[in-house]
Order: sequence, then structure tokens, then C-alpha cells
Amino acid sequence: MGGCRTSSRRSPAATDVIMYRLEDKMMYVPLNYEWREALSQARRAFESLAKVDDGRITFSIDAISDGRRTSIGISPSAWRSIASRLTRYEVINIVVRPEVVDADVGVAPPVYSLASSAPEEKRSLSSSSLPPASSTGSRSQSVCKFGLKGMLQALRKE
Repeated sequence: MGGCRTSSRRSPAATDVIMYRLEDKMMYVPLNYEWREALSQARRAFESLAKVDDGRITFSIDAISDGRRTSIGISPSAWRSIASRLTRYEVINIVVRPEVVDADVGVAPPVYSLASSAPEEKRSLSSSSLPPASSTGSRSQSVCKFGLKGMLQALRKE
């Protein structure tokens, strides 16, 4: 099995500058070994990151493995170690993960009611309130064919 190497080789010059890439834009930035400062530099380099939560911003590098290009993510805890081995002008990809929205927070379940407000018509649907099943089909097929409007009409007739 083949090895994995980064796309560029170590330069004899001290690594003081790297390149951030966000989508199709690139920007040189000074190399910083602290994760938080690397995030701050990314925000200064790309205004679109200004209001993005830290947890949504990830860094990665491109590498060649078995003759194929692959992207390798860099975790915050590994940043210092990886940063110390980067080559001058190496490209760090910035990826913004999608925002996760919790659908359950602050959203009440829908409230359903029958069309009429008459007390005798406000009863739960039971097998007795469903239309009779056809002679050739099951009750569920009959209910599907009957529809909500038909069920409400059947309840009013009872």
C-alpha cells in the first residue's frame, strides 16, 4: 500500500506564511500555532466568516495518497502539531460546515380541530366513525379513497 504525503515538500525557508483557501478565493496569512488565533486570521482574511461560529469552521490540507488527491481534516487539538510541520506557502483549506438547526426548539406541535365547533361533532376518529370498507378493498384503502373532507362529512351525518 502506498504512503501518504502532503502536496508540497518542506521548504528550506522558515515557515512563516501559509495560504488559506475558502471556496475559490485564496489569501496569504502569517502562520500561527494557536487554533483560536488561526480562526481569527481566517476571519480577518475572509469577511464572510465574521459571524460564523467557531465550531462550524474546519481546516484541511490536500494530500496525495496512492496516487489520488485527498483532503485531510485538521482537528483543533492537532493544529499545533500540524502547523509546526507545514511548508512555507502551504494551502490550508477552510470549510464551513452547514448550520444545524434543531427543529424541536421553540416550535410547538400543530393543533388540529374539526371544522365544526358543535360539541357532538368533536369526537375522536374511531373505527365506528370511518366509512365502511369496500367489498373488494381493505378499510385503509377505503379511508385513503374517502379523504379528510369525506370523513368530516361522515362525522356530521352521525
